[in-house]
This record gives sequence, structure tokens and C-alpha cells, in this order.
Amino acid sequence: MQIIDQKDIQDNVEKYNLDFEHDQSEVFPFTNHQMNILSRNAVDKLQVNIQSSITKLNQLLMKAQDITLENHRNQDLCSKAVQVIQVASIGLMQILNIKQLLEKKDLAVEQSVSCLNITCTTNQLNQYSTNLVLDYMNHIILEKILELIEKFSQLQKEQKRSLAIYLAKFQSCIEILPGATTVKHDDLYAIPQDHQNWLLINPYIEKKQLATEEQIKKSYEKVSFGILLGNAMISKGSEYSGELQKSFMEGFGAIYYGLNKKKMKSRADHFLVEAKQEDAFKAWNLPETGIIKKFLPAIFPSISFNKKIYIPKLFRKITKEYIFDQYNKGTINKINNDCGVFFPEQMITMDELLKNDLNQDRVQVRVLCHESLKLKGQDGFMSMFKSTRGKEFSFDKIVIHIHGGGFVAMSSRSHQTYTRKWANNMKVPIFSIDYKMAPDHPYPAGLDDCWQAYMFIITFIHKYFNIVPSKVVLVGDSAGGNLVAALTIQAIKAGVRVPDGILLAYPALSLDIKTFTPSFLVSLDDSLLHHTVLKLCLNSYVMKEFNSTIDPMLSPSAASEEILKLFPKTRIVVGTYDPLHDESLRLLLKLVQQQKDVKLIEYQSMPHGFLSFDFINGMKEAKQTVIDAQNCLLEMLN
Repeated sequence: MQIIDQKDIQDNVEKYNLDFEHDQSEVFPFTNHQMNILSRNAVDKLQVNIQSSITKLNQLLMKAQDITLENHRNQDLCSKAVQVIQVASIGLMQILNIKQLLEKKDLAVEQSVSCLNITCTTNQLNQYSTNLVLDYMNHIILEKILELIEKFSQLQKEQKRSLAIYLAKFQSCIEILPGATTVKHDDLYAIPQDHQNWLLINPYIEKKQLATEEQIKKSYEKVSFGILLGNAMISKGSEYSGELQKSFMEGFGAIYYGLNKKKMKSRADHFLVEAKQEDAFKAWNLPETGIIKKFLPAIFPSISFNKKIYIPKLFRKITKEYIFDQYNKGTINKINNDCGVFFPEQMITMDELLKNDLNQDRVQVRVLCHESLKLKGQDGFMSMFKSTRGKEFSFDKIVIHIHGGGFVAMSSRSHQTYTRKWANNMKVPIFSIDYKMAPDHPYPAGLDDCWQAYMFIITFIHKYFNIVPSKVVLVGDSAGGNLVAALTIQAIKAGVRVPDGILLAYPALSLDIKTFTPSFLVSLDDSLLHHTVLKLCLNSYVMKEFNSTIDPMLSPSAASEEILKLFPKTRIVVGTYDPLHDESLRLLLKLVQQQKDVKLIEYQSMPHGFLSFDFINGMKEAKQTVIDAQNCLLEMLN
């Protein structure tokens, strides 16, 4: 049969709609593919992987075209086969372009510009990172798709789900491949372990093995059970339209799939391939809703003081216009000294601070403390100038916490599994910010909430509580880590008080989809930070008009030397089985090069989100990570 030519491929590429949906297969990646993020793949395998991938993709395209001819009356089979042709065509076009580059041939100018085009030159092509993606795609994904496509018309329900899952992985691979080809040759993940940059940062990295790889995998599987069950039950409910029907079937799904793990995993794995954005985020937000929300406090440690305050916005707002103005002036990555603080004619009273006034644009902040804080009265603006120092004890150290959840889910409430422990053990007040979340409130709304809360706390909090903060440390996990770093950068840019230290837990330090990191491949098989969820979160938080390549408040690892020179003490904790792992080490290198006080704890074999897994029947290894993070905070506070 005739091999499909390049013209046919290009025709299919131009017809393809990039709004594709995805999912996963294993809780962990395969051991010999990306289990060790820092392992190096032989570049000399690139030619072999290219040729093998071309052969497999041609086989896939021919088989899919045969299916469309043989089953033209079966709309379901035909549509799936066309989908295979569309994705495989793009992949084959990309690999043929890479082959041309290796043969030192110039690439033809594309008629249509696409983020999936290979646009680098021969000299720019990074063979190592390119081979990393091709090796995974060739051995893990294409082999499985070919196996399933061979018996396409006889596929059972579970096998059809499996095909959709692997096609989703393939789609993600072709989306990241252009970025992999353009990784800089001096990038941390394109140089050998004995390179001077690795030798430079190694003394600042503490590698911790909390248990054997197998033990950690078993512990994570217990946590993953809850994640998979949540996805399966939301998937079941999404088949129905009415809210009452949805709720009933979600409850039924929880019972049914809880008793049938095999079907639960199959249903959950397939869920995100077809999930609507609202369903995917609903699954992520389960700890904040329904019966789980009611029972969650049972696993929280007790705490003496737990109140919410509602902070007014008294400082210059971080708005779209504020960001765009800096884009236009070329000052987004520069120090501008534009804080814009002002004093209102009358400060709000303590009663107003404690009241959730829906008519006011306030920022909700949860205040935790091991003992009751003194609530002070407020007599108006002039009382700001009265001395508050008396005989009563005042706390002089505080922690400000920003929760994770992909910018779209969770709250300070669900993170109390560890924030309460910190408050009790460190004996300092913790202010946990509940910022506005995407998709209803995309960037920079959440960052502005954090900024307003931070500025109010460091400027005015002594007027309301027995707190006079001489030391302030910020901590955030995942998306919260991004916001902590972005908030620190904004403080430096605006010329205001910079926190005395920051702790970034498995932070999202680059929101630029075009920036490739090897650890992203872990997301293709991770039940928590799944590749489809990553993209859904990213597309919800970062609107198209923003530039995550140059904006350090979207991608803190892109911060300029001018800003990094003023960074406070920085501590980073991250696991090696985390899709966000690599960018933490890239930031570490930049801070070390600026001779900053920075340290990174790298937990071998640990997944994303480990701070939240320290609860009864959770991950026993997570307990030590919460203690280590607490020690980092204490070190910076003292």
C-alpha cells in the first residue's frame, strides 16, 4: 500500500481543531521512562526513534484510512478513525521536519502558523530534549495505539476508553514537541551532570529519601484511590442534566466504583478525555463541597483561634490595564516603584473587618493561631497614629499562606490539615488568603487579592490584633507557590516591604506552555496533576492577551536579574515524581547565580501535593514533609 505523502499530511493538519481532550493510564509513569527525572537519555537514539516513529505513524495512518473506507456507514467508527488520522498527521509532519533538520535541510515556510509547527533551525535543535519526547512517544504511546487500532472494529468499551486515553497522551506529546526542539543548549536539562551549573547548585540541594520507591508508590496509591473515585463519581453524574439527578448518580457512583476498583480506575482514567471544564474542576474541588466538606473537619487538628477577616482593597490594584501598560512600556520585568498606597479618611472597624459584606470587594483571609488573639477596637482614621503598645503581649512574627488548587479550586479551609499544625507548633499567627479563582476570575484577579491582603496585613494589622509583624514569611503550594513568588516579585517591583523569606512548595513557576521541561512527561500518567487538568487550569487562568513568556508574575522563573538580586531568603520543597519538578531547579540555579540565600529539599519518589497528604490513612511519608516545611518557616522567622 502507498505510503501517505507529505501533502496529505499537511491537508489533515490544516483541518485539525486543537481543542482536543485527554486522560491517563497509570498512577506512576513507567519505571524506565521518566521515573528518575534527572536520568539522561542517549542522544544517539534520536535517529532510531525518528525512523521508528515515522514507520509506526505511517502504519497508523494507513490503518486508520482503511477503517474509514471499510466502515463509512458507521459514523462512530469513522469519526474516531478520522481523529486518529488528524493527530497522527501532525505528529508525522513534526517528525519529518526534525529529520530534515538533522539532515541540515532548511524547513519549508508553512502556509499556516500553528503552535504545533517545528520552527527551530538546525543549530537551535536540541537533540537531547527532542529525543526524550520521541522516546516516550515511540515506545509507550504509539506501540499501544497500534495494538488497539489493529482490532479497532472489535474493541470493547474498556479498550475504546484506553484508545482515547492514549490518543490524548499522543496529543499532549505533539503539543510539547516544538518546545522540546528549542530548549537552549545550556539549559539545566540539556547538559550533563558534571557540568559547572549542576556542580554549582548541588550544594544547595538536600536529597531526602523518606522510604523506598515501592513503599512511596503504595502510599500514594491510597491517596490516588480517593482522587480516582472522585473523578469516577463526577463522571457518572455528568451523564445527567438535572442537579438532583446529578447528585444522586454521583452518590451512586461513589458506592458502585468504591466497591469495584478496576471499573473505577477505567472510568476515572477516561473521565478527563471527555470532561467539560466545569466537571473537571468540580472533581478537583470535592473537598470543598457536599458530604466531604462536612466530614473534612474531623481530620483537622484542633486550633484555639480560627476566624475569617474580610480585607478592604486600599492599595493600587493589579488590573489588566496595569499589566498591559507595563507590557507596552517594556517594564513588566523591571523595578517600577509604583506602589500607590493611600490612606482612607476612615479605617474600617473591627466589626466591619469581621463581616462578610457581599456589596464590598473584600479579600477573605483565614486567621489561625495556637491561642486567642486580642481583637482591638477602631475609632477612625486618627487612631492609626495612636500608640498601640501596651503591657499586653504582641506577636512580632507572622506567616502568610496562599493555598494551591491550580488557580481554579480549593481554599484555605481544605489546607488546614497542615496549616493548623504549623500554627500550633510554631506558635505564630498564620494568615491564609482565599483569593478569587479562575475561570470566573482569571489573572491578575487572584494575584491582586493576595497583594491587597499582604499590603493590608503588613501596614494595618496591628490596629486590629495584638500583632506587630517585624518578621513576615510567605508560603504557598503549587498554584499558591506561583502566587507567593509573583507577590514577592510585585513587592520588589513596587518598591515596598519585601517578605523576610518565602517557602515555595512544589510551585508552578512557569505558566508558559511553550517552555518544555522533561518532568512534564510525568503528568501523562499522574492521577493528581494530570496533563489535561494542567492545560485546563492554564487556559482558565491565563487569557490569550497575556504573555507568560515575559511576565514574571505569571512565570516567576523568568524574573530578571534586577528583580532576583532583591529576592529574600527562599526555600523550595519538591518531589522528583512531580510534573512541576524541573522549573524549581531552574529557579534555584538563577538564585544561586545571584548569590542569594536559597535551599531546595528534593524528596526522592514523592509526588505533587504531598503537604496535603498528611492525614489519617493518607501518606505516612508526608508527615516528615510537613515538619520539614515547618522547620524552613521557623528558620526564616528566626
